[in-house]
Amino acid sequence: MKDMHKFQVFADYHQFYLMDASIKPNIPEEVTEQDMLRRLRAAPHIVVFHTESAAHVPVEVVFVSEPTEAEGAWEHQAAFSLSLPSGTAALCGCTDFVPDCPRITTAPGSYSGHAYFAGSTSGDERYCLVLWPATTQQVIPSGLSREAAPVR
Repeated sequence: MKDMHKFQVFADYHQFYLMDASIKPNIPEEVTEQDMLRRLRAAPHIVVFHTESAAHVPVEVVFVSEPTEAEGAWEHQAAFSLSLPSGTAALCGCTDFVPDCPRITTAPGSYSGHAYFAGSTSGDERYCLVLWPATTQQVIPSGLSREAAPVR
């Protein structure tokens, strides 16, 4: 099973969100140095991804049945988890009106995932979020964040 969706998201304030569309979760306000190194932070039912630019960025969201690596070359990747009890995810920019954001329908439940980041040095920024079923939403320890090349 591979359910792929491609979007252009306005990453105003250098961030975009993947969240449960029905819950309207609280956006985590505290940002730690570790969050910035990982380039993401999570709270119940939402993950905030930090971008290099405050512009439209391509984001690919892929739901798979088991852990799968994203294809292509990536500068950075980090693990996360996300609970989607409604089975509907919304992909939103920081200043988007949530009811107007793109929706992705999937099986209700909890997901593990990897976020892949590329293009920070070339100006051709792009993101890939790969998610697969998990048993519960957990905060991923910082040691599970990997970098293939420095991200500025």
